[in-house]
Amino acid sequence: ILGVITSAALTFIGSLGVGHPIRGGIDIGIGFQPGPDEIYGPALSRAYTLESRIANYPRIVIGDELISYLNATAAQSHTDAFASESKKIAEACIRCLAYDDDGVPFVDYLGPYFREFVGDTVKDASFIDLAYNRVIEFSDQYKKEKNSQLAFRYTLLRNYFDARLPLWADLPRRVDGPKA
Repeated sequence: ILGVITSAALTFIGSLGVGHPIRGGIDIGIGFQPGPDEIYGPALSRAYTLESRIANYPRIVIGDELISYLNATAAQSHTDAFASESKKIAEACIRCLAYDDDGVPFVDYLGPYFREFVGDTVKDASFIDLAYNRVIEFSDQYKKEKNSQLAFRYTLLRNYFDARLPLWADLPRRVDGPKA
């Protein structure tokens, strides 16, 4: 699960940086594979609903089943090495998430956990600056077109970036920094 969340975060910021904003939903549950390239079940249905009806703007939202699973795993006692590691991983997964203004949990791809996680391996903030500049471009475009629905959605995304950019301020800039 931690790999899925971190991969989703990296995919999200990378896609946004090249001008392809995405939204998504992640949940767990029962599913079955009727063929090699197919999967069906409540887990897929919930993930689709999260993406199509709950996300509403570029973000990756997390379903209730996954939140419950992570909370239960993080709360378990240390009965053995496996339980101890499962608890640590669940706690890390929870730290990857935040709750948006609408109360929906989402992947906090620019949050404190990811800043700590990448540590010194990221040498500059160019990938963040590219993504932020795209957010501003989309926001300006939709305002100019008077598309109030999309303009509002990109205002929400811009607010998220504005709140998180200070966490990454110590990194050098290779591209033009965020447009103000």
